[in-house]
Amino acid sequence: MKELDLAIKTAKGAVDLINSKFSTNIGVKSQISRDIKTQADYETNDYIIKRLSKTGINIISEENFSQKFNLNDNQWIIDPIDGTFNLFRRFPINAVSISLWDQGIPILGVINSISTNDIYYACINGGAYKNNEKINVSSVNDISQAVLATGFPSGLNLSDKKINKFINNIKKYKKIRMLGSASMMLAYVANGSFDVYQEDDIFIWDVAAGLSIVSEAGGFYSIKNGSSEYKFRIKASNVLLKNK
Repeated sequence: MKELDLAIKTAKGAVDLINSKFSTNIGVKSQISRDIKTQADYETNDYIIKRLSKTGINIISEENFSQKFNLNDNQWIIDPIDGTFNLFRRFPINAVSISLWDQGIPILGVINSISTNDIYYACINGGAYKNNEKINVSSVNDISQAVLATGFPSGLNLSDKKINKFINNIKKYKKIRMLGSASMMLAYVANGSFDVYQEDDIFIWDVAAGLSIVSEAGGFYSIKNGSSEYKFRIKASNVLLKNK
């Protein structure tokens, strides 16, 4: 579909912009609590919005979310840089994330790694791909042998109760991975490197594209309301671990 082609070209252009202009200095504007904002975020956001706005479809972005949000609307959901702090500290797990949702369903998703330039994408009923090669979720069916990808979103309430719940959950898994980029962790679930992704109170733009790709790679996801209209409780996995 033409929207997928546009999203792929836009993601690639955004990564080119970041790597050409902000490879040595991403221009830190603020560091409040556990969050960070940079000039690279803002300029990449402007570039993506300019490209996608020609479709006439509403756009929800991490850098511009003052408008009312409803998951069921027809809308682009974008994160110009998912893993900004990783990029700032030269940890090579970060990505441009672009998705299109309608009626609460992900129509397409594109995740372009900034550091490796690998591109993951999917379109509804069209399968999931990494660099034009089809990908699938893992076939691990025993949770004690599964790899969980997770993390602490920047706005999460880290109370003792939350931490204890988190620890009790991760004890079930063989290995835990926390990479600081929800979109890339979901991409790794989609290609079978990881088996499960789970985070509470994660912003929708961090996961919107990845959920599309996991779903089209033969996986499963659940999405439940979080503490605000933009935050959700997310779990994604292969179908064999769906209820484990």
